[in-house]
Amino acid sequence: EPENALNDSFNLAQDAVELDGSDARGYGELGFAHLYRKENDAALSAYERALQLNPNDADLMSDMADAMAHSGRSEEAVEQLQKAMRLNPFYPDQYVWNLGGAYFNLKEYALVVNTINKMQNPTEGRRLLAASYAYLGENTKAKEQADRILAAHPNFDLDQWRSIQPDKDSADSEHFIEGLKRAGFKSGKS
Repeated sequence: EPENALNDSFNLAQDAVELDGSDARGYGELGFAHLYRKENDAALSAYERALQLNPNDADLMSDMADAMAHSGRSEEAVEQLQKAMRLNPFYPDQYVWNLGGAYFNLKEYALVVNTINKMQNPTEGRRLLAASYAYLGENTKAKEQADRILAAHPNFDLDQWRSIQPDKDSADSEHFIEGLKRAGFKSGKS
């Protein structure tokens, strides 16, 4: 029941923190669920509580930084991600992807490209690459990334993607959508 998955995950995360209020991971999952329910302030509060409980959890820092970037706090997100990367020098691609997203919100497109190209498997970062190359006027590279996205996700739909973006300010989502359109995506099924 995909239409219930987000509410189910929220309820399970809420149950987890009620069962054990000292479990940082439970608060992290609650923050994630809040974020994708577009409850940005509640998401940040849950992540803050998680990091109070475990201040050196680099994964939680990365997740909170993503929530910060989706909440108009991209400068802070960059700092938080850099700290997470220092704490976990063997960080996964997700940290890099989150950093690229924060740079994108800051319109630092060259930094986005440099950052995302450091991912071990950039499949999920290709949207950021396509939009950044488009804003940089590198249309051939933007189109190449768009083609690779469509090869991996042939049903990628800009309107559906827009609807799930958890940005507090719709201007951030529209900035990304505009970059994707410039890269060659169309509204509706591409």
